[in-house]
Amino acid sequence: MNDPSFDLEERPHDVRDEYDQVYEQPDPRAYYRILHGLDYRIPELAAPVFRNVINAITEYRARRVKVLDLGCGFGINAALLRYSQDMDRLAHRCRDLDTGEISSASVIEFDRNYFASWPPQVDVDYIGFDIAEYPVTYAKTVRLVDDGFSRDLEFEDPEPEEIEMLSGTDLIISTGCAGYVTEATFERIFKAVDGPIPWLAIFVLRTEPFDTLSSYFEGRGLKVEKLEGVTFIQRRFHSSAEWTQALMTLEGQEIQTEGKEADGLLHAEFYLIRPEAESKAHPLETIVSVSSGTEGTFGGWRGRPWGA
Repeated sequence: MNDPSFDLEERPHDVRDEYDQVYEQPDPRAYYRILHGLDYRIPELAAPVFRNVINAITEYRARRVKVLDLGCGFGINAALLRYSQDMDRLAHRCRDLDTGEISSASVIEFDRNYFASWPPQVDVDYIGFDIAEYPVTYAKTVRLVDDGFSRDLEFEDPEPEEIEMLSGTDLIISTGCAGYVTEATFERIFKAVDGPIPWLAIFVLRTEPFDTLSSYFEGRGLKVEKLEGVTFIQRRFHSSAEWTQALMTLEGQEIQTEGKEADGLLHAEFYLIRPEAESKAHPLETIVSVSSGTEGTFGGWRGRPWGA
């Protein structure tokens, strides 16, 4: 087992607890402080991929695209997709506001005015969904998402007003919740869409099993395609326990971790899932392209944002 490029043992012992609690706050200051501290990058890497997918759907369906952000959190995917933002800018902004003297209500008002000052880069209808209530409320209030709701769709059917939000969805995106939901959630969403079945553009951690969901999508007549030979950095591990468990999981499946998880970085793979007929009009390789060899410095480690 290789040593990661940072010392996990030097981290505060409450990082895991803080990580779990960021979604229990009414504003995203703790979210950005903790996640940016772990070099959380996948929303930024995913944004151009999502834009390309939106363009393909717009061309094929010839209408304004409705996007459902599955596990939207505080709306970071929306901020990066809809506006000229990046992770560092958003995190540094929250850091400047990270003081007990500024109330959550003030932060929310500041953020609403801030995002309103930026012209949108993508013209879509954007719906946010998350099991956590605070983040969705924030994303709606600052208008990062056009509408949204919180509910555990694993066990609960959506309410009538939530079904209305889901109706007509063209694209479901996710940068991290695929390992936390099952086909039950997707079945409820598909039932509510009431129209052409949506495309799905999702990033799945290599540590998370995807076979069951993949079989479910195929059983619904959808084509499941993985962008082969490419991984996307999600973040650094938050603890030595998380790192060790990830290596054990991957090595138990004979998945090579050298240069990826073994170096202390969680990696995800990209899947595009859509109706067979629509996949023929826009092959995956014409939608997503990757520039290899690009390097950047994030939080003290050297990594390849687009790994091959």
